[in-house]
Amino acid sequence: MLLEEFENVSAVIEPTNQSIGGGGEICDTIILSFNGEIVERVKQIDGVYEGGYLTNLNGKLPWYIYEKDGFKLAVAVIGIGAPMAVGLLEELKAKGFNNFIVLGSCGVLDQSIQADKIILPSSALRDEGTSYHYAPASDEISYDETLLSTMENALNKAGIEHIRTKSWTTDAFYRETAAKVKRRLAAGAKVVDMEASAIMAWAQYRQAKVYQFFYTADYVDHHNHEWDDRRKERKADAMTFFDIAVCIALELEK
Repeated sequence: MLLEEFENVSAVIEPTNQSIGGGGEICDTIILSFNGEIVERVKQIDGVYEGGYLTNLNGKLPWYIYEKDGFKLAVAVIGIGAPMAVGLLEELKAKGFNNFIVLGSCGVLDQSIQADKIILPSSALRDEGTSYHYAPASDEISYDETLLSTMENALNKAGIEHIRTKSWTTDAFYRETAAKVKRRLAAGAKVVDMEASAIMAWAQYRQAKVYQFFYTADYVDHHNHEWDDRRKERKADAMTFFDIAVCIALELEK
């Protein structure tokens, strides 16, 4: 199979290639949000300014500088889907960022997990393609325990409740069939996302420090073959999750 062709060698195109555009002010830590609303609202905070950008065929991909307790943090949108997310991480690391805090929503497979809960993905089922180019083929991949513990300690210090669990990472959210959901639950996954397994593989391959967490959103109801968007239950302000990311960032700065 093509996805069994992992090669631990340099590629023809590397993110350090000088022809890759963009640049600017680099911080030690960058917060990356899959939710564009969060970054739009951060941009409106007094003192926040554009620190730099990457470029691709869609145009500029800027990051913004946000200061908290004397520390400067970069903030940017990260593209949805494993290829987009990992491609951005590759280039940001090549530019000099060291710590990557990644946040976004996830779907719920286990109905007992309510909306707006914080999830730490301890491992992920690899139902996407990107991770297979960064790690040998396998059904699942685990989060680096040292990084997971660092993030968990930061949340515990701040009194932020969270759930540590396995995620199902899939490329095709319109193909989450009831039978698949049952099988993923049986394999230990309680939530579903689109990037975690690829990000874990990338972080291990590049020896990068990634701190990823989710906040729960919709419920994939395999019992009734229905999708529950849970919009009435999702009452937390989006900036609540940004504040959690900042909490983790400040702990890293210490």
